[in-house]
Amino acid sequence: MMPSNTKKPAAAPSKRTAPRKNLKGGSRRNPTLIAWISIGVVVAVIATVVLVKTLGSSTSTPHAGDGVLTSQTIYKQVTTIPASVYDTVGISSPAIAVTPPTVKTGQPPLTATVNGKTYPEGFYWGAEFCPYCAATRWSIIAALSRFGTFDKLYNMYSSSTDYAPNTPTFSFYRTAYVSPYLVFKTFEVEGPVNNGVILQKTPPKEQATVAKYNPNGDFPFINLGNETFVIGAPWDPINLAGLSRSEIASSLSDPTSVTTQAIVALANYLSAGICSMTKGDPGSVCQSSGVQAAAKALKLTF
Repeated sequence: MMPSNTKKPAAAPSKRTAPRKNLKGGSRRNPTLIAWISIGVVVAVIATVVLVKTLGSSTSTPHAGDGVLTSQTIYKQVTTIPASVYDTVGISSPAIAVTPPTVKTGQPPLTATVNGKTYPEGFYWGAEFCPYCAATRWSIIAALSRFGTFDKLYNMYSSSTDYAPNTPTFSFYRTAYVSPYLVFKTFEVEGPVNNGVILQKTPPKEQATVAKYNPNGDFPFINLGNETFVIGAPWDPINLAGLSRSEIASSLSDPTSVTTQAIVALANYLSAGICSMTKGDPGSVCQSSGVQAAAKALKLTF
């Protein structure tokens, strides 16, 4: 399930020219002067490194490559939302409009083979800078955690210069997800700055489905088995403005919270799409009233 890492060949050692002997009558270097010059060079290099690090930390938004791990408290709050909250919210989000996923029938199933066994496949395709991805990741993590486990999560903010700037969220870059029911892949295509630089390449198979079902290349894009799709913004990230990551996470146990209602409603929709992939497994999730309400709205059976 994990992609293989291809190591680059070791670089050939650089060729050095043998030192020339001092010619008779040539000038000789002052050892004391050389020592002072060497010390000055070392000090200058250290000062430059410190300056670069200081400037980098103050002008760039951290992304997963910087290793800012989500705290265990927030990780638990997002991945273990009480079943009663899912069932109480269902797909009801009166204060924040949530757009249901799109269902397409009659499509060839999307699958992945791991250790000789074929599983239904889903994937997320987005970008770290994207504010709509920022809001959607909360629901993705919540839903997928009902079927498996993310090994870790990284703190992330959406772009400070885009719509709904600095939306608190997480990054999937350098994370792994494991489930006994499905394979789910994550691709953070671009980093925290909207500059077109590729952070993660999309494999050919997944890229083909992006081109087929999401020809405009909208972020975020979620494909659940080539049947259930999220294309673009399912809900407005501006609703998270002014809230901290810990405030959003701690409210997930409260079904009356308007942000919780939006996150959980979409998570129930996504759960229904996943249950359609897994043929109703596990029953404790797929037969819950919140998921059944989502399945009825999407006209999914499992």
